[in-house]
Amino acid sequence: MRNGPALIAGVLLLFACNAPTPSEAPVAVSAQQTTEPKIVKPQITWGTAGAVDPRAVANLGDSAASAARAPVPVLAPTNVTLENATLVVEGEYYALSGRVHGATIAIQGTRAQHRHPGVEPAQGNRMLRGQRAFVSVNEGIRTSSWMENGAAYSVDVECADAADTRCTSDAFVISITENLANAGGSGK
Repeated sequence: MRNGPALIAGVLLLFACNAPTPSEAPVAVSAQQTTEPKIVKPQITWGTAGAVDPRAVANLGDSAASAARAPVPVLAPTNVTLENATLVVEGEYYALSGRVHGATIAIQGTRAQHRHPGVEPAQGNRMLRGQRAFVSVNEGIRTSSWMENGAAYSVDVECADAADTRCTSDAFVISITENLANAGGSGK
């Protein structure tokens, strides 16, 4: 036990080095900040979704039959053809993805909305599909997002080549967004 005090000092030093710095230490929060968000499911307005467009259905590929289970209108592009399209439908959302000559397109729609007490919904900075919408870029991925038919939608475009003009400006993601059409859904 000759090294006992040195061992104890080493262990204490190790714990001290792993202790949170003042900026990492827990901060007291007000009761309002700890209130959990409320998840709501707005009424989906199926009548405004429009008739099913065969061009949009064709972009669902082999998973087109899954669209019938979607809880929101499944919007799919009509101005490009998705290669290797994959459609996932779950209880509150759908997600469609595919490739277009070196660019990956991902489209999502959900009826679940997270409402935070004291935080008002933000209004978009653009008009897309007749709605206030956002268009942004993060890590080279162009994204549009908006509300339509009571559901929240987004379109993401990611390019394999950073110099691809489809990802160096908003034009391509806006074009995809403006050319989405109803490919199905049931609201169940």
